[in-house]
Amino acid sequence: MKKIIIIFLLFCINFINAQQTLPLNTPKIDIPNGAYYKDLDGELDPYVGAWKGTWDGKTLYLELKKIKKRYMSNDGTYYDSDKIVGERKLVSSNGTIEIDRISNFDQNAPEFYGIYPTRKPLGQKSLFFQPKNMCNKTADLIIIFTNSQKTQISLELIENPVTISDITCPNYNQLVEPGKGWRFNFPKDIVLTKQ
Repeated sequence: MKKIIIIFLLFCINFINAQQTLPLNTPKIDIPNGAYYKDLDGELDPYVGAWKGTWDGKTLYLELKKIKKRYMSNDGTYYDSDKIVGERKLVSSNGTIEIDRISNFDQNAPEFYGIYPTRKPLGQKSLFFQPKNMCNKTADLIIIFTNSQKTQISLELIENPVTISDITCPNYNQLVEPGKGWRFNFPKDIVLTKQ
């Protein structure tokens, strides 16, 4: 009898702590504590991998991975969600590596994460881009597959408005080009091919 009670209690504890799995695009309203928004349909899978493209004589490499990310609230509640995270490598025309975040891929603080639906234009997808050492300046990358095999993507960089001055950003004058804006060292538009 003791064994039956112990087994029953273990079952109850396991049931109480079981994570509720929801489809990735379920609205995040009244989120159950410990819920997992899982990519059940594999909609993030086509984005995963190594991508490559060129612009202005430079070669851009973009590495995208799918991870399970935990989001915590101040009250200790949390939920998990599958996300795409990414890092980049940029090589100049003479072979000099200008940026290489792929070699030390940081899943906890990546430069790229998403995939999110866009507000404008509706129905498209975007990656959030927060380059390091840019005083928290950010951009959205509208991401569109350009072929049915999903082996090419078009990226369009749209800067997010932010008020940053030389007072709050110590290297402001090096990051902002007068009359042109922020120096993201990333193209406004580029097509990347899956490697």
